[in-house]
Amino acid sequence: MLLDFIIIAVISVIVWSIVYAVKGENFWRYAAWALFSAYLVCVADITIFPIHINSSIQKAFEAQGWRIVDCIVLVPFRDGISKDDILNVIMAIPFGFLLPFVKKKTTWKTALIAGLIFGTTIELLQLLIAAIQGFSFRYTDVSDVICNLVGTLIGWIIAAALILLVQKRKATDGSEESFYSYIAQRRVK
Repeated sequence: MLLDFIIIAVISVIVWSIVYAVKGENFWRYAAWALFSAYLVCVADITIFPIHINSSIQKAFEAQGWRIVDCIVLVPFRDGISKDDILNVIMAIPFGFLLPFVKKKTTWKTALIAGLIFGTTIELLQLLIAAIQGFSFRYTDVSDVICNLVGTLIGWIIAAALILLVQKRKATDGSEESFYSYIAQRRVK
């Protein structure tokens, strides 16, 4: 898992470094996008993969009479708050934290919508993959969407607090390319 993250991060940095070299805009914008894209790929690695098609696992599920509705949970927190719910909140915090750094103006409403889209997309992809595979080890769960939404908002609040603190202190080294200058240009409400 750690090795996967390191490989993904290195590839992301290389790709965004090339884009930065070609475009030549603010370095910190591309650094934020490199981190954000590496994060998204890692989330996909955790939540979507592996995908098994035409495997012996599928045949075992078919023999047991598996149906796609077996992996759909529409009642949120039906068994209370679980460890997976907490992990889903934690997983989404970086998404919310990085939003203001990849998008210049980000309100809490934007973060709310982005978090809803983020969580829903993950769950729908899991359902689609289950339909394609003919089985699933995962559940498409409304609780996961809610937890991703909460994590996104927590991350956005932390980022907004950091941005407002930097703006209040007017921290800058005078360079338009500085990290503090980049943060000071972010808009959160």
